[in-house]
Amino acid sequence: MLGKANMHAPAFGITTTNFSPVAGFARNPYDTNRMVGGSSGGTGVAIAARMAPVGLGTDTGGSVRIPAALNGIAGLRPSVGNGGAERRYDGTGVLPLSHTRDTVGPMGRTLEDVALLDAVITGTDVPTAASLSGLRFGIPATYWDVVDNEVLQIMNAAKAKLQAAGVTFVSVDLSTIRDLGAKVGFTVVFHEAWLEIPSYLAASGGSDITLAQISAAIASPDVKGGFANVGSAEPAAAYPDAVNVYRPQIRALFDAYFASNQIDAIFAPMTPLPAVPSDLVNGSSTVSVNGGPPVDEFGTFIRNADPGSITGIPGVTVRAGRTASGLPVGMALDGPVGSDKRLLSIGMAAEKLLSVLPAPNV
Repeated sequence: MLGKANMHAPAFGITTTNFSPVAGFARNPYDTNRMVGGSSGGTGVAIAARMAPVGLGTDTGGSVRIPAALNGIAGLRPSVGNGGAERRYDGTGVLPLSHTRDTVGPMGRTLEDVALLDAVITGTDVPTAASLSGLRFGIPATYWDVVDNEVLQIMNAAKAKLQAAGVTFVSVDLSTIRDLGAKVGFTVVFHEAWLEIPSYLAASGGSDITLAQISAAIASPDVKGGFANVGSAEPAAAYPDAVNVYRPQIRALFDAYFASNQIDAIFAPMTPLPAVPSDLVNGSSTVSVNGGPPVDEFGTFIRNADPGSITGIPGVTVRAGRTASGLPVGMALDGPVGSDKRLLSIGMAAEKLLSVLPAPNV
């Protein structure tokens, strides 16, 4: 055990540009002027910089998978499913943000390392790499319609290698998940945080700490603005339909997608962009994809992570390659609920086939 790693406070952000004087800004080991992903960005940096072989993060909307992609390592968001018997990991002891989305997730230099840590956590056997021949990977267009040109080139090269190894790619879309997801994502997080953080603090001897005090103590401007929505009337009113109507519809779409099309895994870029320059003023602001107009940085980077987070399906990040300037690019593979071990096996096979990322010069 080496210690605690930096993160985007309070587990709610994708840059780990942390304005707290206790932690400070996390720097990407492949380019220290760029952000590292989040919220578990410190763990991603520590592993990428060869300070540790493996580590743990937490993933509510991409917080393990995104820093894994941007730091050139591997990560697993395990199944959460219905939050009961379908949940792979016990979350006891973790400060909750959203109990229906939160999960601990292992990170490592390779997916083989991640699989070993997963086996330790679950008390199961370590999986071996699967045969790629005969596998079917789904390519939903909605995961590919906002992608940086260089990331797209790297992903297409990875796709060609996987095809040569026997993978069949199936172009079937999940076009309605964006609209449905917008009715679930922040609504659930903001309302559940309002309910669960005070309960956790009370059970931990911190009943005198209020959400207002926590909000006032947040130093990062990007988080402070978002945290103001915790406990507001709009998420509270929309919450019942979000969890009882819209999320089950999204889960049914994913279940049918995998089963009807015999899909072993969804294949997509983990993030639409490689790591972008750190915003040392706001923590997170806007980005441009392929020279287009400015768009929200947070929403852009969680774009391909959030559907799986909402649904509770497992997902892994695998190294796909690196840009001309040496920045890592991560590949996402998502599978059906409960397919974690199988997904790790598939990811390990893909990882062995794709490029090896050199250690950063730090």
